[in-house]
Amino acid sequence: MNVAILAIGNEVLSGKTINTNSAFIAKQVEQLGGKVTHQQVVPDLEDEIARGLEIAYTYADLVITIGGLGPTVDDLSREGVAKYFKTELVYDDEIYEGICEYFRRSNREIPNNNHRQAYKFKEGLVLPNNNGTAPGLFLKQDNKSVFLLPGPPAELELMFSESVRPYFIDQIKERKISNSYRLCGIGESYAEEMILHLYGRYPHLNIAPYCAPDKVDYIVSTVDAYEEDLRAFDEEFKEIMKDYYIGDQNTDLATEIVRLLKEKQLKIATAESCSGGLLSSTLVNVSGASSVFLEGIVTYSYESKLNRLNIDVNRLMEFGAVSEEIAHDMAFNLEKLTGADITVGVTGIAGPGGGSELKPVGLVYIAINVCGQIFLKSYIFNGNREKIRQRTVAEALYWLHHYIKAL
Repeated sequence: MNVAILAIGNEVLSGKTINTNSAFIAKQVEQLGGKVTHQQVVPDLEDEIARGLEIAYTYADLVITIGGLGPTVDDLSREGVAKYFKTELVYDDEIYEGICEYFRRSNREIPNNNHRQAYKFKEGLVLPNNNGTAPGLFLKQDNKSVFLLPGPPAELELMFSESVRPYFIDQIKERKISNSYRLCGIGESYAEEMILHLYGRYPHLNIAPYCAPDKVDYIVSTVDAYEEDLRAFDEEFKEIMKDYYIGDQNTDLATEIVRLLKEKQLKIATAESCSGGLLSSTLVNVSGASSVFLEGIVTYSYESKLNRLNIDVNRLMEFGAVSEEIAHDMAFNLEKLTGADITVGVTGIAGPGGGSELKPVGLVYIAINVCGQIFLKSYIFNGNREKIRQRTVAEALYWLHHYIKAL
């Protein structure tokens, strides 16, 4: 089943509202066995909505619209769809009573303009909205179908689950199955090289990579007739990527680190310079981190490194604050100060200033002390200050997971 997504709204078109709904719908459609063949954004104008539908139906037989079902004068999705299909909108007392009941439950007065939301297509279905006032609508005419869903994500996602998903399950006879994989500590190009031969070996699988600065996700899908292929791919992929695979696409690396620390009854502490506490913040953002996280110190200045971590002044002057020697000492001394089983020392130049020919902007050293054994990593990251700090934390998390998992 080919599906087009039509987002409606000036605020989406102008970028004032980030359109997360289309991503949600596309992901759900693909998982259900459909295929998103077109996406489009149109303004809050009847003619533009009708024109958007005309274009969308050249790509798909089913269109899902987003937004424009509210009570204000610029909410014109019903009118635009009715214009395209040359159908009539009719007022429905039952819909309006449901809207009134929604307001009564929260002890609020019912605005007069909510009457606008009580209109439906003369022929078609009304989709209940259990998280808001705007009901969704469904219309099928001349082998063309359309779902009208509200814009607020909480309303749209529940309505999709309750009303749209059953439609797909009924219409799509061949069940779609999939696995997802999250890789950390590896770039998309290198990952692709490692599994390139699998594309030819499993021609009936759709292997789709999704890249982000701190991870590479793969979603591998097929129909249930090729379930054995998917199972064989899963085993082979995990073996090839055993050094980088951390779980499925919903796996969070920091959460996995905290879980491993709990499982192995280990404590962790961090000492950060260029990352400015971002590493410790990422770890303590995990629920339950207090049982394994002892302390995080931001030793940004020379004085802080001397006073808080007892770094030897002679080594600091000889090697400089940004050096593998000082990263080593940060992790080593932190173990003595805190008694933590795992300690991390991070130092570098996040920029945009402060670099030199020998020590350029983006130079970062990470030292990880694992029960007395220190591992040193050095990088030269590209990008602005924020990106360098984020990449630093991503690498520190990857190596933490790698070494803790190996214990």
